[in-house]
Amino acid sequence: MPPSPAQDVAVVVLCGGTSARMGGRDKTRELVGSVSVLELLLNALPDDWAVCCVGEPRPTDRPVLWTRERPAGGGPVAGIDAGLRALASYGGHDRPESAVTVVLAGDQPFAGAVAAALVNALNASRAEAVAAEAGDERPQLLLAAYRTQRLRQALARGPVTGAGVYATLGSLRVVALPLEPADLVDVDTPAALEAARRRAGRRD
Repeated sequence: MPPSPAQDVAVVVLCGGTSARMGGRDKTRELVGSVSVLELLLNALPDDWAVCCVGEPRPTDRPVLWTRERPAGGGPVAGIDAGLRALASYGGHDRPESAVTVVLAGDQPFAGAVAAALVNALNASRAEAVAAEAGDERPQLLLAAYRTQRLRQALARGPVTGAGVYATLGSLRVVALPLEPADLVDVDTPAALEAARRRAGRRD
C-alpha cells in the first residue's frame, strides 16, 4: 500500500546502491537485528511523512511509494530526481507539493531517527538545505532536508544521470547540523554493518 499523499514533508530514500566490499550485495537488505537496514530507517521516520523509495520494489512494513531512476544505475542525483517526480505525480495534480523533502541514503540504518531534527533545523533557518555533519567531515547531502522548490531548481540545471551529488547540490545554501558519528554510519563494509548491529542491540 502506498503512503498517504497529504503531508508537508516528503522523503526520498535511495535504495539502489551495492558495495564491492559487501560482496556486491544490496546493502539495504542486510539485517540489523531482526529487521533490514531499510526497515530500520523507515520505521524511525514520522508516521505522517510520505516516503518514496528509489530502487527495486520490495515489501515493507511501512507504506511507501516505489520508483526507479531511468536508466537504472543512473546514480544518486538521478534517483533524487526520480523520487521527486514520483511524489509529485502521486495523489493527483490537486495535491500541493511538500514544502520540504528529506533525502536519505538507504544504507544508513539510523538516518530515519535524525530526519526530524534536520527538518526542524531547516524550518528554523533561512537556509535552502540542512545536512548532517559529524566532526570535520563535509555536510552529508544524502542525509539532509531540502526546500523542495530549491532542490528541484538545482536538479534542473543539468543532466541528472551520472551527475555528482556535490556538483549538483553544492550550490545550495546548506547549513550543517552536527550529529554523532554513529548517526551517520552507512553499512558500506562488513565492519560497519557489525557496528550498526551492536548499536541497534544497545538501543533495544
